[in-house]
Order: sequence, then C-alpha cells, then structure tokens
Amino acid sequence: MKKRLLVFSVDAMVREDVDQLMGMPNFGSVMKDSCQVTHVRTIYPSITYPAHTSIATGCYPNKHGVVSNFLFTTEDKEMNWIWDHRYVKVEDFFDCAKRAGYTTGSVGWPVTGSHKSIDWLWNECWMPLEGDTLESCFRREGSSEEVIEILKKNSHLLPPTFHEGGRKNFMIEPYIDNFEIAVACDIIRQFKPEVMFVHDGIMDGTRHKYGVFNAETDKAVKFVDEQFGLLVQALKDAGVFEQTNICVVSDHGQLSTRRIIKPNVYLKDHGFITADKDGKIVDWKAFCLSDAMSDLVHLKDPDDKETYDAVYKLLQEMAEEGIYGFNEVLTAEEIDRREHLNGEFSFVLETDGYTSFSDGINRPVIQPYDYTDYRFGRATHGYNPDLGPQPVMNVTGPDFNRNVVVERRPIVDEAPTLAKAMGFDMPMADGKPIEGFVKE
Repeated sequence: MKKRLLVFSVDAMVREDVDQLMGMPNFGSVMKDSCQVTHVRTIYPSITYPAHTSIATGCYPNKHGVVSNFLFTTEDKEMNWIWDHRYVKVEDFFDCAKRAGYTTGSVGWPVTGSHKSIDWLWNECWMPLEGDTLESCFRREGSSEEVIEILKKNSHLLPPTFHEGGRKNFMIEPYIDNFEIAVACDIIRQFKPEVMFVHDGIMDGTRHKYGVFNAETDKAVKFVDEQFGLLVQALKDAGVFEQTNICVVSDHGQLSTRRIIKPNVYLKDHGFITADKDGKIVDWKAFCLSDAMSDLVHLKDPDDKETYDAVYKLLQEMAEEGIYGFNEVLTAEEIDRREHLNGEFSFVLETDGYTSFSDGINRPVIQPYDYTDYRFGRATHGYNPDLGPQPVMNVTGPDFNRNVVVERRPIVDEAPTLAKAMGFDMPMADGKPIEGFVKE
C-alpha cells in the first residue's frame, strides 16, 4: 500500500494560534501527539509566494527564483501576480512525488499554475482578465475538466456578488475559504490523491484587516479548526484517514503597521523617476517594488554605475535619518549572503519594524490603509524572518514519531522531511530532513 500525505497550509498562522487550536475539537484530537517545530524560520522576504515556493521545493529564493508575489512592474501589479509554475526554476515536491509513482492534488497552493506534475489542480489565481469565468480562468491555469466540474458544483459557496459582478468579487472572505475547502474535500473524496496540498488564507486576511492578535483573529482560529475538521472528514469518507500523514504548516507571521510610506516619491524628487502632468510614469532610472515591509529597488540599467552609486547614497542617507520607514539598505550581494535572496534588483530596504511600503510615486507620501491590498493593511509581512510571531510545522501520521518537539528549523527543511516520510529524495533541496520526526 502506498503512503499518503495531506499538507494543509494556513497562511500567516503562528505559534500562538496553534496553542489555541490544540484545545479545539478537530485540530486537538488529531494533532495532540504531533511532532512539531515550534518556531519555523521562514525565508526573506517573508511573503506568501516566495515562502510557499520554498515550502514546496525545500530551496531558498536564490535557487527557486520566486522573490516576490509579483513580477517586476512600474504599472498595475494586478496583472503581474506570479501564478504560473514556469517561474519556479527547480523541481518541487510534486515533481519528486510523481517520479516516485504518487498521484497528486493541490488546491489554492501558490505558483502552481499549469503544473504538469499535479493531477488534480486548482491554482491560486484572482481571475485577472475581464470576462473571466471559473471555467475560462482555471482551465487556462491548468485545471482538468474533472476539477472544473468540481469548481462549478461548489460555485454557490462564492459570494452572491460574484455571480452578479464576476471576477472582481471572487476573493472575498470567508466565502472563498469555504469554497476552497469544499473543492479540496471533493477532490479527496472523488480521486483520493496520495499527495494532497491545500492552502488557505483566512488567518492572513483577518490579520491584514484587524491586526495581529484580537477577537477577530480568535474567530479565525476557530474557523481554521472547522476547516481542518472538514478535510479530516473527507479523508475518512474516502477511507484513507488512517493511512494518511497530516502536516499543518504556515508561511510567515505578521507585524502591526502604523503607516504605509511611498519611497518612490523621494526617488522621483531626486530625478530617478519622471512623470507626466497626470502623475503617470514616463521614464525611470530606479524604482521600489514593495514586498510590504521590505522593498526591492530595481535599476532600469543595473550596469549604470553612476546611477547605482547615486541611488545607494540617497537610500543610505534616508536610512540614517530614520524617518522614511526603513533603517537598513542592503545590496543584492549582501542580502544574498545573509538570506539566500537574489534576483534582478540592486538593493533591498528593510522596514523599521512598523512601516509598510507602497509603490506609489505621487504625494501625499503616506498611503492610506487599504484592506484589498495585503501591503496596506493594519498588519502585514515581508520583513526580516527573525521578527514577530513565527510560523509553525505540526505533523502526525503512520510514518511519523509522536511528540517530538524541535524549537527552531528553517522552512526549507519541511519538504525534505515530508519526502523522507514518503520514501523519496529531493536532491535539489537546500533543506535537510528534521531528525527524529520520521520513523526509521
């Protein structure tokens, strides 16, 4: 009999949430004797798409290539979300599992669009094109006809405004969360994939809107317990619960924000961005792309040493002054050595601990809170992984020992640990299996 695995990623869930979940009926009953990493050190920047790609590949961003939620742009970011799997430069858990002979499923897992190693796929995607429907968008994203039928079957769970207004009313919580879990449960019941990954965003969205810890996040924790219970019941309905290893992970924590600043305003003031009378960019030499509480600073011509030196000098002076939202400027080489992050950017700006960043180029310098953009909420992420509440890993099942507790491990160790339990290797991974978790 083949081994089985369910991975449930709860976006922005932290140690304190798991402490609550252990006292709840669904999570507590299944995970009470689980092995756990109490504090997972995520990657830099601590945001969803790079972190989930690291979870799936066991690699840092300088190897897997996903360094932001967005491709670089100076224009509308909504058309530049990194949804398609072609941007991942290394093989991942699904590739290795397929090579080992496992069937695979994935619901809501980031950067899996058109992933050829996922048999039953629903990629996270916001339906970006005018006129998009569930069928047109997710068929384009690689969903099979079988999965399209499951999406259509559960579409009544989406917000009523979705059926009236289409794509712009798709990602509304908790409707999207209920829809997503129902889709995952149907895939489990109908197809029984031996490897199943599910990603949900209720904790992340709640924290962006209300802050890190409050009565609303307590409600969201209870909601997560209910979702977890539905997934467990689906495994039982499929007759595979006892054979399934269950792993619950998260990608990052969050910090409270007190303001959102536009560093590009100062680049514009110093002539590195040129705009027309309507405030639209007509040319640029340097541009800050926000990763929420960090910024990737791109140069139009990275080989232009004069511009490089001038921008670096300006940013260092701003950091030293201490009023612009960031207190550290790192070159691409420095951040690669420190956090295994590189890409087409030249510098990284690290938050002062309470400021998030906007891509805007026009005054006022302060961006208002906006809960439709994860970068502009009451709490957000993207900062140094050692700050704030920490993500977690809990795992239980027939191939794992019980009650083994490890205080601190990097997020890249998760995939190699799960692969070892499933009986295959991930040769490209930077991480290593966590000793003591897997039964010998």
